Amino acid sequence: MSVSDIVPDPSAPGAATTPANSDPVAEIGAHPTATALDGYLYRTLTLDTMNTLRRHLDGCETCWDRWNRHRWDVAARHPLYTELAHFLGPRFRPYYDSSRALATEWDAADPRTDAEIAEFFRTSTSYLYNLVIWEASGNRPPYLQSALKILKRQSITTIVDVGCGIGSDAIALAHSGFRVTGCDYDSPSRQFMTHRTGGAITTIEPDQLQLLRTPPDALWIIDTLDHLTSIEQSLGAAITSTRLVITEDLSGSRSHGTQRFHHRRPLATVAKLFNECGLHALGSDGICHFWARY
Repeated sequence: MSVSDIVPDPSAPGAATTPANSDPVAEIGAHPTATALDGYLYRTLTLDTMNTLRRHLDGCETCWDRWNRHRWDVAARHPLYTELAHFLGPRFRPYYDSSRALATEWDAADPRTDAEIAEFFRTSTSYLYNLVIWEASGNRPPYLQSALKILKRQSITTIVDVGCGIGSDAIALAHSGFRVTGCDYDSPSRQFMTHRTGGAITTIEPDQLQLLRTPPDALWIIDTLDHLTSIEQSLGAAITSTRLVITEDLSGSRSHGTQRFHHRRPLATVAKLFNECGLHALGSDGICHFWARY
């Protein structure tokens, strides 16, 4: 489960290069330039500048609208854009502001119980848009590129992608030779993944994760941990038996925009929980955190 407006990691590949003589902070000014928006999108600005621009976007409707159109314009050049348009057909809405829509829809639904939260995500087309634009615009960090060496070093064969969404990582992992199971609610996002793969990747519901007869070698939990109301209950026996867990980097800022469905646990809290399950931190490369059983 991924949102398109987290505070970006400046190490993403394919990033636009900010000219050496430019001043991104000055470029924000009253209205950020296209260069500043590119720097924000591709994670090439300093963290302080990123945060300054983020606060500006949150407080300025005009600039937020420009930012939303900017990332859509970039995403339109990606094959995912065409795939989404084909999948949704006449329901496809270019420039749909899924970030703001998600926040509004969550507040209106005000889900409290696990069943209500599950129903929200099962029916959310806004989340589908959000995940597609995050990836297609180039704003999503290169998680697989970061993790591939350690997956091979740990002799990983089977992986469960917890919160697989539209298959951003599940599909790439499968193409890299791993046996992947996608775990997520039967939702527009997961249905889009099935549409993309023709059903080639097996999918399960979150409550089926604990029923797997054979634990996977690795749990891939990217941009999902903060969605879980209880990590222990959600992952169950899988977290106590898997050999490797990969999450996004948990040491830095994990600002997810205005949506209020995240549970931002400090790194120390997650580390303690994982340690109690027999998993110990191998470290982080600034994109992914790695946890292994040894």
